Amino acid sequence: EIEHIEGAGIPRRRPNGMNRYGVILDQVGLEASLQGLADALLKPLARMLFPELVAAHDADEHYAFTVRYEPDGDTELAKHGDASVVTLNLCLGQDGWEGGELRFFESGGSGFYALPKGNASAGAGDVFFRPGLAVMHRGQHKHQAMPLKSGQRTNAIIWLHAEHGVV
Repeated sequence: EIEHIEGAGIPRRRPNGMNRYGVILDQVGLEASLQGLADALLKPLARMLFPELVAAHDADEHYAFTVRYEPDGDTELAKHGDASVVTLNLCLGQDGWEGGELRFFESGGSGFYALPKGNASAGAGDVFFRPGLAVMHRGQHKHQAMPLKSGQRTNAIIWLHAEHGVV
């Protein structure tokens, strides 16, 4: 479906301030479906995994988009924290890329706010994506997309946040 949207000639803008290539999913008719997914599955899971961060109204809204990494476009993403309380990162597409793992850093007290449990609640390590693999993490847990060496990788990202984008 993402390939269809990208080829349909629908005007697109950057999905966020760091990625140049992707689709804002709420702008192509998927907002209601994604809100249903967030309400039924993502918010309850976020409350279960991160009870110190996600209370009753801390994840009422979402922002959903795709990012695409390829040799002639974005190949990596610098170390950053997301504009979310909780982020879901789902690998789409087909096998065939090399590199591009998602690296998490020890958190310490960095970000908009210190994580309640510090490094004990947000350790370091690499995630090696494959199609269908999803990672849910605290939005402010510092991470970076390592350089893609070959092929193309597309991920769907859903940021959960409070009303009006409050993190």
